[in-house]
Amino acid sequence: MQTWFSCKVKYQKVDEHGKQVRANETYLVEAINFTEAETRIFEIMEEYGNSDIMVAGITKTNFSEIVNYEDGQYWYKAKVTWEDFDESSGKSSKVTNYMLVAANNVKECFERAEENLENMMVPVDIPSIALSPILDVFPLFGEEEEEQIPANLKPISDFETPKTETAVDEDDSAESDMEE
Repeated sequence: MQTWFSCKVKYQKVDEHGKQVRANETYLVEAINFTEAETRIFEIMEEYGNSDIMVAGITKTNFSEIVNYEDGQYWYKAKVTWEDFDESSGKSSKVTNYMLVAANNVKECFERAEENLENMMVPVDIPSIALSPILDVFPLFGEEEEEQIPANLKPISDFETPKTETAVDEDDSAESDMEE
């Protein structure tokens, strides 16, 4: 299960007029706990050349899914709802999840969220979409690349011996000999 933390960061930066201004920005960081989220945001900001930063706040978010498109300029928070039916009690309940979607406008966000949810077996509603203050998202691990198996290694399946039915047949024949 992914755990996402919203990190509010304050730091000094030079604006387009050459003046030093205090920047307040929000980033989304995947981490195991609050301490790791704080450590990761410090490391990430240092990579971008912002070494003098202050973490103003870290909060755990309720995003069930992050839908990232490289061409998305903004991050939108989409509320997704559907009906869940409990067969044992015979009652239905409304389930609500939130998605963070990268898009250029609300319409594109709606289309991307629908595209991502088209495999759901129940009808899904998207009652609200709002522009998020999040500037960027940093997953715990980058895009996972398929690892190539080195030539000197072989799969375990090459060494496993298939089970034969002869062992079972021998047990059956021993039982039939006892019966006679």
